[in-house]
Amino acid sequence: MRVMILSADYPPRVWSGIGVAVAHQARALASAGIEVHVMLAERVAHGIARADGPVHLHSLNRPAFPVDARLFDIIHLHSLALSELAVQLKRRFHLPLVYTAHSLLPLELAQNPARGVWSSVQGRMFALSDRVIFVSEPEYGVATAWVPALRARASWLPNGLPPPPPLCTEIPAGGPVVFAGRFTHSKGIQTFVRMIPWLRARYPARFVFAGGHGDAEGTRRVLQVAERYGDICQVMGWLNKAQLEALLASAALVVVPSRYEPFGLVALEALRMGAPVLASTAGNLPAIVHRESGGRIVDSYDPVHWAAVAYDMISDPRLRLAAREKGPRYVADHYDITRITVRLIREVYSACSTEKLRVA
Repeated sequence: MRVMILSADYPPRVWSGIGVAVAHQARALASAGIEVHVMLAERVAHGIARADGPVHLHSLNRPAFPVDARLFDIIHLHSLALSELAVQLKRRFHLPLVYTAHSLLPLELAQNPARGVWSSVQGRMFALSDRVIFVSEPEYGVATAWVPALRARASWLPNGLPPPPPLCTEIPAGGPVVFAGRFTHSKGIQTFVRMIPWLRARYPARFVFAGGHGDAEGTRRVLQVAERYGDICQVMGWLNKAQLEALLASAALVVVPSRYEPFGLVALEALRMGAPVLASTAGNLPAIVHRESGGRIVDSYDPVHWAAVAYDMISDPRLRLAAREKGPRYVADHYDITRITVRLIREVYSACSTEKLRVA
């Protein structure tokens, strides 16, 4: 089976969780014997390698389409920026189209002026795709309530991660409190920034912002707090895989205060590296972050409350030790990328291939 994946970003140059999730999925598909080709947008593809192990990478910045589409069995769209290309490939070559909706844009872009345009694009893909995958059960429930006709073609399948690496049993001392992701309202960046003074009043914490591509207000707040606190507050930008894993493994606490969270990949990555996680109740986060996985949930956006719970977590070495033991084991047991990819092949790709043969 040959699968063509359409994604706007891909390691090592990523600016979203989508690129990270796509890379894990593409590598797992290739390991399962699928021939995988990833088509990348111009601004990402410039300067990348032509392959990621057995995964073939192609730039769309060229005069002719980089592959013969007639040889493929499935088109799998991950980034709506490439939705028109996906539709044309489906129509011209009669290929089944799978679309993974990594978020519901009317919710994610609630305060964004472009909300209407991108919500319309996503609605079109819901209508035209042969299969639609949602990354969590809450997202599936909301989407199928909005569009009941989707139920016959939709399923939910979580993102997965590779097995956790071996971790040092010794808990790192003096690690930072970390926020990783986009500096946007939907990711709760204001809550994180506002809790910093309250936490600093009780504990000599350091803070790291890893990420970017935020909205104007979120970015402004991050730069203001970094200027105010100087050396104890670091803005690192987007990190590669090794850098992010090292940061998460050293963290005293990873904070995920999202106001909208379709899945919670940052929380899952932090648990995989043995970091304690403090998260909001938004979306799918309570399914990932709980005492059994090494984390805690806050059911508010009050920065004083967040600072108080954060203090309890980082000042308790027993909790940090428990997180280091529980998190990696929980991720391996529930979010193993190999098992999730087997489900993708059996439940989605095989069904699409069977329907293609029946139509032909």
